[in-house]
Amino acid sequence: MTLTTQVTIESLTVAKYFVSALGGCIQMQSLGVDSLVDLRGQTVAITGVGSEDVGIATLNVSQTETGGVIGLSVQGEGAAINLQAVPLAGDVYSVINLGIESVGMSFLTEGSGGSIGIGMSAMSFSFGDPAAGPSITLTPVAIIFKVGETIMTMTAEGIVTTAPTVEINCDDTNLVYSAEGITEEVGEVTREVTAEGHNFTAGEVELNVGVEGMMAEAPTNTAEFEGSSEMNSALITEAADAMLSVEAAISMVE
Repeated sequence: MTLTTQVTIESLTVAKYFVSALGGCIQMQSLGVDSLVDLRGQTVAITGVGSEDVGIATLNVSQTETGGVIGLSVQGEGAAINLQAVPLAGDVYSVINLGIESVGMSFLTEGSGGSIGIGMSAMSFSFGDPAAGPSITLTPVAIIFKVGETIMTMTAEGIVTTAPTVEINCDDTNLVYSAEGITEEVGEVTREVTAEGHNFTAGEVELNVGVEGMMAEAPTNTAEFEGSSEMNSALITEAADAMLSVEAAISMVE
């Protein structure tokens, strides 16, 4: 034998709260503050209803034909959703922030960590030390890569790099750009470009072309011209330890 008791309550007012049960829906609402708790057969909703300036905050848990759904929403000019995981002790914590104009996610620990941010004008990714760690920033017109003082900006017009030193290595070929100048190395051949001039080195041969003149040092020197050769100078000095030989069909010295 089964005994069933059914009680139908359409409305009940207790102190400052109003409770109603109608059509399988139970609603609990405070009388002094605009807030509402709505309990249904497949839905649980908690809503904080404010004025037009404050907005609305809603937490909704429901069951659908394809699965469960948890919804969290806020409305208003300064609306934001913050999720934080903070330990009882230590500097490790995670934060997710959803705002009207930006979305951010970060993980921080002992002065380091990573973050992802999406805003109205840019998207950024960073990791490691906030001051010297790597970061990537995407804007509508550029991609910016940054590690410490090294910055590379890529746009539709080209690539601009600012760095203390840029070095490219390919087996025996090395290329170095720095504040002091440019150094190129291909095997035993080296070219250095500085503010004072160019310096070429190939084994025992060295040629320096600078603002004060040109100087060459080599075991041997050979010059051949099919046409003519002309050299003008206020002072010319030729010295030979062993022998000086000049061959010409016509030789003129003035």
